[in-house]
Formats: sequence, C-alpha cells, structure tokens
Amino acid sequence: MCAMGSPGIKMAVMYTAMAPARRSKLSIAFTSTMRVLFTTLLFTAGGMGAGLFLGIVGTIVYGMIRGSQIDMTNAYKHVAIPVAICTGAIALVGSALLEVRARRQRTSL
Repeated sequence: MCAMGSPGIKMAVMYTAMAPARRSKLSIAFTSTMRVLFTTLLFTAGGMGAGLFLGIVGTIVYGMIRGSQIDMTNAYKHVAIPVAICTGAIALVGSALLEVRARRQRTSL
C-alpha cells in the first residue's frame, strides 16, 4: 500500500490545442428556446402553487368572516390561475431577455 506522500502512479494529462467544437445556429436557437420554455414552465407551476395556497387561505378567511359556505373553486378561478398566468408571463419575458443578453455577451468576447 502506498502512503499519502510516497510516489505512486503518475498520470499525465495531455492538453491538445484543438479548438472547441462550433455549434450550429439551429442548435443554439433550439437550446435557448428550450431553456426559456422550461424556466417559464417552472415559474408558472410555482406561481400556480403559491397562488392556490394564498387563494385557499384567503377563501377560508373570507368564509369565516362572512360566516357563509366556503367555495374552494374561487381559489382556483380568481386567485391561482391569474397568479400563474402573471408569473408565467413575467418568467417568459425575463428568461428571454436574460438568454438574449447572455448570448450577446458570449459572442462579443
């Protein structure tokens, strides 16, 4: 067995002077589009979850204050879906802007 400081097998790492592989414009556009859509999907799902939670809490509090029957469909219709649409739209625009900015910085260097 070799101790930590004793000489063992040395591995030589060879670096080649090859240029990195060039990606096609179609590949770059496809991956950028997929990143934007995936980010939008994640933020929309998170917005739906957060909106539904707040809608349920709000509906319960409203029902307790009014002393009437609690209708949970209002949590979906009037809170969760609009919140999901808003967060999805903001995420779509924001991730598209970030993707364009990142692409410009990559090509300018």
